[in-house]
Amino acid sequence: MDMTIQEEIEQPVLRCVAADGLKACPKDISFLEKYRLKNLYFLSVRYRMEGTDCPELDRRAEGLIRWNIYSTDFPLLRRVYAREGKEALMRCLYLEEGYFRRFLEQTGLEDRI
Repeated sequence: MDMTIQEEIEQPVLRCVAADGLKACPKDISFLEKYRLKNLYFLSVRYRMEGTDCPELDRRAEGLIRWNIYSTDFPLLRRVYAREGKEALMRCLYLEEGYFRRFLEQTGLEDRI
């Protein structure tokens, strides 16, 4: 499947949500709406604010996104890296939030892109 660069950017995010639940969702309303996660995300925020953990919401989120996770070697992101460098690549990603920066460092994905 040919992906757009935005879809490639979303792949690691979707993998994080599948692995770690809704806490891995970026605070991006268009992303949440695209993958039908908005209601689940805000419900999970409410539960966390109340000090309650709700793994059922994470399982529901995984069920919603599992058909959108594809195997890829990130050719478009690699092209950005080759053409513009690491700094430009990092600006493309959802790195305003520490979660994804830590994810890329811990998994070594940052070095593979």
